[in-house]
Amino acid sequence: PLWIYKNKMPSAMNANRTVQSASPDVGSALGSMGGCGQSEVLKQVLCVIDKKVRNMEKKKSKLDDYKVRKNKGEGLNQDQLEALSKYQEVMNNLEFARELHKTFITLGQDIQKVVKKSARREQLQREEAEQRRLKTVLELQFVLDRLGDETVRQDLKQGVGGSPLLTDGDLATFDEFYKLVGPERDQNVRLPDQYEEASVHLWDLLEGKDKAVVGTT
Repeated sequence: PLWIYKNKMPSAMNANRTVQSASPDVGSALGSMGGCGQSEVLKQVLCVIDKKVRNMEKKKSKLDDYKVRKNKGEGLNQDQLEALSKYQEVMNNLEFARELHKTFITLGQDIQKVVKKSARREQLQREEAEQRRLKTVLELQFVLDRLGDETVRQDLKQGVGGSPLLTDGDLATFDEFYKLVGPERDQNVRLPDQYEEASVHLWDLLEGKDKAVVGTT
């Protein structure tokens, strides 16, 4: 008998907050980093450098005050004079720390770009894999639908040179599998529940699992 098939489609937080409050640039840089190990290490390095920069800025501010007082003719004690003698050293260290600070921020931004690019590449690969799976399902539907055509069935049974490509038993097996992956709608069963088993059969097929189904695998 001729098949009549319907076409079916199977269904380091505290440290980060401290830096963000202390330095907007650093906080922004750290906030944009991902959770990978390199980013966590870089966060810690930036925290340390930022603390050093701020300490040296405080020291410079204090030395600037000593310098102003000295220029006004005020007397400074020995400790203050000794500290003031290292003014240029403090300035050099502060400049170096600031440059190092900028370098690590730039490094963090570069790392983030690499992380985003890698994540995007992985996303595209996942999408391509899903598209290939969907394509396979559509091809399967087409083949099963064509097997419902009596002319196609006869051609397959006759084969080439009298050697059948498929037997009646093979075609019967395909008939049963078609019913599994494209069941007739049962209004007494919720649609997601009805297609749960169908989706399992399609998944096993896509995965190439050697599981028993309709008397074969």
